[in-house]
Amino acid sequence: FGVLSSQSAMPVERAPARKGDWPVLAAGEEIRYSQSHMRLFAGQNLEGIGVLHLTNQRIVWLSTSNSGYAMDYPFVVLHAVSLDTDAWPEPCLYCQLRTEECNEDGEVDHEPDIPELRFVPADPGQLQSMFVTFSEMSALNPDPHDPQAQDSEDDDDDDAGKAQPGNLWNADENDAAMQDPVNDEEDSEDEDVDVAMEVK
Repeated sequence: FGVLSSQSAMPVERAPARKGDWPVLAAGEEIRYSQSHMRLFAGQNLEGIGVLHLTNQRIVWLSTSNSGYAMDYPFVVLHAVSLDTDAWPEPCLYCQLRTEECNEDGEVDHEPDIPELRFVPADPGQLQSMFVTFSEMSALNPDPHDPQAQDSEDDDDDDAGKAQPGNLWNADENDAAMQDPVNDEEDSEDEDVDVAMEVK
């Protein structure tokens, strides 16, 4: 798992405890989303096919070959649905990971290579629900070292439950969000209904 170096700022657990295709959960941990036949790419490298589990505490991918990885949500600094075939040949959930690489002098390199992960489902139709759950769980697990995240958590109490982080790049969804102009006949029918109601 080359993109996740030992010098990364946040921990990545290799081969997390499991019972078959299911992770062993910590106290208070619950699985909120699971999807089998999920390919995981680290950079350009295929890590294998496995089951993706999104819990209320971490992201867990368990390979069919009994390997796997688990990471905390704050380790993922950006996640998005990618449908651009120029960027990647298949629809996927794209993730950028936090990293702080040290140079030979032990100082933090301010321009490290950005680790990237791509979760590619067998059914692209699962991407939206996967993205929404990922966003909701990320919002429940802000970075404890990020003061802006804490301020945002305090300010967004009224928006609890909404998907905050990440971006959903979905042309179909954007088109659906745009309302077509209502024609004159429909306007006329609406006006007739309003008049009838007023008469009554």
